[in-house]
Amino acid sequence: MNFLVIGTGLMGSSFALRVKEIGHIIGGYDTHQEHLHKAFDLGILDRYFKQPEEAISWSDTILLTIPIAAIKALLPQLLDQITDRQLVIDFGSTKASICEAVSGSPRRSRFVAAHPIAGTEHSGPEAAFSSLYENKVMIVCEAEKSGKD
Repeated sequence: MNFLVIGTGLMGSSFALRVKEIGHIIGGYDTHQEHLHKAFDLGILDRYFKQPEEAISWSDTILLTIPIAAIKALLPQLLDQITDRQLVIDFGSTKASICEAVSGSPRRSRFVAAHPIAGTEHSGPEAAFSSLYENKVMIVCEAEKSGKD
């Protein structure tokens, strides 16, 4: 399975490390080029993309670990671009405005609004570690609006 992490800081890179450990392919996209290249150089990413459209078409599952305002701006467009076989998950810290931004989307069922209760005081891909999410609570909002798969 191809996982795409949009946002290669602590949260996205830690998720990528764990998913990579269990055998999936990890791609990355980030407007913060330094983070993107560092995550690739550290072996967190198997590949990275310069264009979001290429990254989206390559992926099976897309994880958004970017600031809330960026999630709200990107998510509606992203849902318009994905197929019915792709899944989008966000790890934003607030949910009401994110869920509202996609409430009318025909592909709303391809989105999971999640909030992991995890993190550290450090940031960037250098701070990532694969066990960040182990034994942590993951809050899923509006689960009934996400597809059963």
